[in-house]
Amino acid sequence: MLEYLQKYVANPKILELAQLSPAEQGRLPVIWRDILSHEGDARLSVTLRYWQQYQVEFEQVVEYLADHLVSVHLIHHGFGYCLLYGVTSADGAGTLYYEGRNPVVKTISPDVAPLWDLLPKRLTSFYDEFHNGWYYLASGSMGLSPVEDFFFLDEEEWGILDEINEPSLDLAHTLAVYTNGMGGYLCLETHKPDLPCLLWSAKKPPLLGLEFWPTADSWTTMGFES
Repeated sequence: MLEYLQKYVANPKILELAQLSPAEQGRLPVIWRDILSHEGDARLSVTLRYWQQYQVEFEQVVEYLADHLVSVHLIHHGFGYCLLYGVTSADGAGTLYYEGRNPVVKTISPDVAPLWDLLPKRLTSFYDEFHNGWYYLASGSMGLSPVEDFFFLDEEEWGILDEINEPSLDLAHTLAVYTNGMGGYLCLETHKPDLPCLLWSAKKPPLLGLEFWPTADSWTTMGFES
């Protein structure tokens, strides 16, 4: 596992909770400390219990993890302490590794911070209490992005704008919170009531009027098939 981590992150370490000082343990979320206080199958069961709190939002993901989660480890690298999940791929050919960063020490940008309390409560709950994003480690995609990677669409140059003329949305207020790693982003229109969800693509016209959680759930589950 360490050899795998070295391909994607700087200075990785695989740790046990007992190796951390009381101060270091205090910088981990309560949920993590509970998970890491167990070993083997008990750790997997406790982890799944916490995921089941998001069963409504991540229905397919939770169902998949219940059958395919094989390991949960505490790791440390250039982005600090993270939980590393080992998940058997859908074809059974290997193990996929997903990472959730530490929500206690996340850094919300000055542009996003004023909107934090306006975002869906279940989304901010996930980020504040459980994980600062949860994604396929090798690509940093196919899952909720770390909050440090959130961005408004007007911060990037998009060649697709030349093909679709004037988009029917305000790029400066459209926040990307999830990427599929292939130029597609799940976004929220933060200036509108109920924060409409859309799929923004670097290659195709935007797809509007999506439901956020079912789309995020489906995309994440699709990643298990890779």
